[in-house]
Parts: sequence; C-alpha cells; structure tokens
Amino acid sequence: MPDYRSTVDLPRYLDPSVKLAVEGIDLEQPMNAILVTDETIPILYGPDYSPTRLRYIPGSRPMLEEVAGSLKGDTSRERADAAMAWIIEHVPHPYMNGFVAKNRALTEEELIASGAGWCNEQARIFIALCEVMGIPGRMCFLSHVNGLCGHATAEAFVEGKWAWYDPTFGVRVELPDGTLGTSAELSGPYRALAHAAYRPVLTECYPRLLPYVENETGWKAAERMTIDEGGDLLHTIGIANYVIDGVEVVR
Repeated sequence: MPDYRSTVDLPRYLDPSVKLAVEGIDLEQPMNAILVTDETIPILYGPDYSPTRLRYIPGSRPMLEEVAGSLKGDTSRERADAAMAWIIEHVPHPYMNGFVAKNRALTEEELIASGAGWCNEQARIFIALCEVMGIPGRMCFLSHVNGLCGHATAEAFVEGKWAWYDPTFGVRVELPDGTLGTSAELSGPYRALAHAAYRPVLTECYPRLLPYVENETGWKAAERMTIDEGGDLLHTIGIANYVIDGVEVVR
C-alpha cells in the first residue's frame, strides 16, 4: 500500500524525533497509523483496508464478554453508544479522575480493573467491547490544527459505515442524512457539526480538569482546543487497525 503520510505535516505521534510517553501496543498503534488525506480516504474507507466483519470466539475474553453482555441495544449503533457510555462511567480519564502512569501497556481487562484510562486506553476498551459484540473497530488518532493538542479516539463499523466515536468526552456526530460521521467527514465538510457536538461536553468537562493538567503539553489552557471550536481537534487524523485477541476476521 502506498504511504501518503509524507504529503502532509506529520503530527507529533508520527514524528520520530518526539518520544511518546506510552509503551507496548499503545506505542505501536500510533506509530503505524495511516494519515487521512485526499489520497488515502478511498483506501481507508474502502472495502479492503479494515475488516468489516468479525466473529468473537465465546469464552476468549470473559471480563469483556461480561461487560458487553450488560450493554443494551438492538442495533450496532445503539450497542456502540452503550459501550462509550459505559467507559465514561467506569473508566474515566485521569485528567478528571487522578493521575496514573501513561506507559502502563495494560490489557483491556487490566485497564478496566484499574478504574481509569487515558484517551488511547479508553479507545482500546471501546474497540474491544465493540468487537466482542461483533462490531469492528479501529483506532483514530487526532491532532489539533495548532499542532500541539493530540487525542486518541476510535471508529466503529455501524449501520454499514465507519462512524467516529470519542469515548473520553462521549461525542459522536449525526450527519444530516441520519448516519454517524466518519472522522474524515468531520475533519472536512462537517467540521461545524463537530464543533457543535463538542461545545456542551467541553463546557461541562473543562471546569472539572484537575490542576496538574496545566503541566500537560497540548492540554494546558493556552494550548487545548477551545470550547467553541472543539472540532478543530480533527484537523489531522491517523487510523490504525486493531483486531483484539479472541476475535476472528470473517472473510
């Protein structure tokens, strides 16, 4: 597959001169992400780059299976929504819950047991829960237009298309046609809808940020996304596949 990443400015997570604080799979995923560009969109959102049919092997991931079994919903979209809501309640972000190490390299089960998760960890749990329910997912790494503020989110394959989810802030965006927007759509023609979706949650979350966040690169008050233009966080996007252990790709 052609590598189009050189056609745009590299975000921090793909810059080899930047040492990321994470380890293990949490380091491998962003370093292997493919940037969303005009050239790569047909590939990333085409039929072959990411699997769109999965089968969970019962008994492979008992804890995830138990959590997934508690989630309500008749459709893939409703179940993905429920997974995101569960994470916000049970695995909150350390910026609002108390600092934990960033280089834990834990399994999804260990992250759940820890009771806290950084954005990349929350996204992994979201994907894991979705895939146990038979819903494909993949990692989605974001960089703000200012080049400083970064964030990890996910996409889930619901109702026949990829849909972007932010399990940290509980954001996904419905488009005028009733479908959920992809990260590529929200980065481009529907950026205003992303702004509108982030506005109420950032208004609620920012006052709850703990004092140490002022020492965090990209997330101190002077560098993070504004409440009115939160959608600018989707300025640069990198996508990485993630099929968890215990799940098979259906050809």
